[in-house]
Amino acid sequence: MKKTTLLLLPFIVILSCFTNLRAQITIKDLDKAAAFSFSIMSDNKGYSIENPAMKKCDLWIRESGDAFILGLGDHVKVNRLNPFLKLIKHDTLWHNHFYPNVADGENEYWGDGQGDWGAGAPILDSVDLSSRENVQIRDNKCEYYAVENHEGITVHIIQLHYSDSPDDPNFAFNESSRQYLMDKLDGIDKTDEDIIVVLAHDGPWVEQLSAKRKAKLINKADLILGATTHMFQRYHFLGKGVDTGAASFNTGAVGNSLVSGFLQVHVLKNPTKMVVQYQMTHKDNRQLQDKEYAFEKVINGKITAIDWANYQID
Repeated sequence: MKKTTLLLLPFIVILSCFTNLRAQITIKDLDKAAAFSFSIMSDNKGYSIENPAMKKCDLWIRESGDAFILGLGDHVKVNRLNPFLKLIKHDTLWHNHFYPNVADGENEYWGDGQGDWGAGAPILDSVDLSSRENVQIRDNKCEYYAVENHEGITVHIIQLHYSDSPDDPNFAFNESSRQYLMDKLDGIDKTDEDIIVVLAHDGPWVEQLSAKRKAKLINKADLILGATTHMFQRYHFLGKGVDTGAASFNTGAVGNSLVSGFLQVHVLKNPTKMVVQYQMTHKDNRQLQDKEYAFEKVINGKITAIDWANYQID
């Protein structure tokens, strides 16, 4: 072995150890580094913690100390016992910190069918949403705007009603809802300490917007969410390969999917950014996900898939 190589050997060993240490980042490290975290779940079809997937969802939300939980709808199912309603009515975490979405499952449960527009609004009463000072519910009783403030960061939550039924998007996602979205976006003075989250149940609902409205939404929002397909995926509303604009995802399903899971979002500071992961409930415990299921979104910046072996959280 050459003398130069021998002299460098200690430094190579140290570098190797440092690289291996970085590769061993854990979900607990991410919990500690985050200013706060929150989760998004959908399509549990009335199941609660008696369901193994929902039990893990509930456990992992508590384990990470999530500040709040966003729902994407289909939280109830007609002709089922729907123990989820008991959970959100009586459990302190879910009752006080859950933000449901009114979707076709809710319309069918409380109304005359999935296309009974807005009939699912009573799910909001299950968490006494109207009594929360940080929530403004529309006169239609099924759409709302909420604000969560944590560690100097403001999360703006815009919940829209767009159910799977009827098929005509001009009815299911009507002009009033579209204009409401635009008005709420216009009313937010966006900074790097503001995170805008927009939710509607029907999958890639963004495609129903006009080009002008779509551009405004994607360029101002930070996280756009849809559901209904029961399959997690990233949407590329600006085209594949474009890494700007809002991070857009389908939230999958808890207990009703071959890849059952829910989204968990860790918010980090300096700069403000989100780490978004699809936590898969077939796994034994909560963990960092592969790059197909883990993304970083810098507020007012880029979105990239995460390779944990080369990612620094501090």
